[in-house]
Amino acid sequence: MRNTNISMHVLLFLLGIGAATALRAADTGPESVVRATSDRVLGLIEEGKTYIEEDPDRFYRAVHDVLEPVVAFDAFARGVMGPFWREATPAQRTRFIETFKWGLLRTYSAALTEFSDGDVVVLDPDKPPRTPDRRDVRMEIRTSIGDVYPVVYAMAIDDQSRWRVRNLVVGGVNIGLTYQNQFKSAMRDPKYGGSMDRVIDSWATVVEVEKARTAAEVDSGSLGKAG
Repeated sequence: MRNTNISMHVLLFLLGIGAATALRAADTGPESVVRATSDRVLGLIEEGKTYIEEDPDRFYRAVHDVLEPVVAFDAFARGVMGPFWREATPAQRTRFIETFKWGLLRTYSAALTEFSDGDVVVLDPDKPPRTPDRRDVRMEIRTSIGDVYPVVYAMAIDDQSRWRVRNLVVGGVNIGLTYQNQFKSAMRDPKYGGSMDRVIDSWATVVEVEKARTAAEVDSGSLGKAG
């Protein structure tokens, strides 16, 4: 795995590792969910390498099908909008959830196919959870060249008794907070004129700018690694 792309690989790869379509909280804990589905995601990555260049939409859909049951995109998007969520109309909220979800998928899906080596280790909890319906699941990505990237899933039980991902901390970077700061900055950017509709419409561009910045941080060694 190339260091220049680690942040892009890790985000969606780790989201996918946590996917479990039919597992309910009453049946298994979040750590078990993460461990049980890693083979499925790795298989998806290997299969995707054979066709993504010719049919990228097929891969996007396959990744979507894996992530949709476990990632609380609505809660994730609400956190990204932060205080602007209260100002948004129902239509704007719905549109941003979809824009956020598909922007995330399309930004990171192609990078998944470059994951070819390394180990994924889910760590046992080191202390009891504060509340029974929320849990932080810790994981490490250990690359073939010896780098270790720590990841924390912020998970919660939804109203259907499923463990779902609400946020991620990757290499010390809080993904939800990072996107929230992006949204806030865009709302204050004169080129969008304070228009929430324009910010939502331009979200993919905002994310691309952040992706380039993050890649530069990785190249300079400022994205956190364990050890």
